[in-house]
Amino acid sequence: MVGGILLAYPLWSGLLTTVQQGRLDDAYGRESAAFQAAVRTSPYDRPERELPPELEVRRLAKLFAEDLEAGDPVGRLRIPRLDFDRVVQQGVEGRGGLDPDDDRELLHGGPVHYADTPLPGEGEPFAVAGHRTTYGAPFSRLDALRPGDRIEMETPYARFVYVVEKTTTVLPDDVGVLYDRGYGLVLTTCTPRYSASHRLIVWGRLAKFELLERLRSQN
Repeated sequence: MVGGILLAYPLWSGLLTTVQQGRLDDAYGRESAAFQAAVRTSPYDRPERELPPELEVRRLAKLFAEDLEAGDPVGRLRIPRLDFDRVVQQGVEGRGGLDPDDDRELLHGGPVHYADTPLPGEGEPFAVAGHRTTYGAPFSRLDALRPGDRIEMETPYARFVYVVEKTTTVLPDDVGVLYDRGYGLVLTTCTPRYSASHRLIVWGRLAKFELLERLRSQN
């Protein structure tokens, strides 16, 4: 009986994640449309003249961050090499480790943004955690990434392209990876498989970003 429950656990946890990802996908579509409409039509915090792209994307990221709450969709993370496409949720602020208790419920629904790190375009690094073996195992193949691989992050305000620089393994309490300003993107997951003894870290640098054109048009 116990063996059957253990074998079934990855299956039902994966089904739960699939349902939650569907809900997040719908919510992200609505959230994106609402944010883009607000930026186009509201004079709130609109600069008097056009800003350089680096400043404009930071302005938009800060505006988007103001209304984000834990569990809200942040954007779509895509990793072509892994055929990966998932919605990332906003995490809980005030974490103290790479696998914080506060985010464990959220991780059941897919990857989670470490809320104490900036959003894409707002600063460095944008850090995301994901399960390796359960709840859809979104980061199950993270160890297959190689330097030069492309990682994309789409948000309601811009589309970002990162390139993998390196992968490392650290202890769970090594939170310094969340504050390394030398990289634009950090992905974390447990390693080895079926163990939480260490964390696998994928580091990426920002190669380019594109402001969504519909956000540039002002009424």
